[in-house]
Amino acid sequence: MNVTEILRRIQAGDRHAFAPVVTRYQRPLFGFLGRMGLSQGVAEEIAQETFLRAWRNLGQYNAAHGQFSTWLYTIAKNLALNELSRPATMREIATGETLPEPTCDRPQPPEALSLNQQRKRLHAALLQLPLAERCVVALAYIRDLEHSEIARLENCTIAAVKTRLHRARGKLFNLLENEDA
Repeated sequence: MNVTEILRRIQAGDRHAFAPVVTRYQRPLFGFLGRMGLSQGVAEEIAQETFLRAWRNLGQYNAAHGQFSTWLYTIAKNLALNELSRPATMREIATGETLPEPTCDRPQPPEALSLNQQRKRLHAALLQLPLAERCVVALAYIRDLEHSEIARLENCTIAAVKTRLHRARGKLFNLLENEDA
């Protein structure tokens, strides 16, 4: 997807030119927001607000400062951090309401059940990480961004990103190990 071409088309008055951006980024963005610890409903709202803000502020995007995806994820991250700092959201995370129960009525194969249980354990452990560490984990392992891109998003050095990832992995390991004991 050529963002420069899309921006040119939008400036020329093509209101539908932004649709491929939404199509391309909505699933990864929604996944990122979920890994940040937001419930499905809140993640959907923040993803929608991210695209609205991106649309309204397209003139502020500067390709010389980074990739379009980095700019878009910065918007989403800031909205997510604002939401996660709200007392109501913190209560929701603390009570575990962000993990809906599976709605499948048919029996699941043992492998699917095991994977689902592992996913829940990992999600619960991720929620126990500080936001800064949770964010870099989501960006590095879920979104698969380079350390340099994460550093730009987080407004820190590559060394700081590596340190946060190292600490987060250690904490996740300990959380998951202690759960097994």
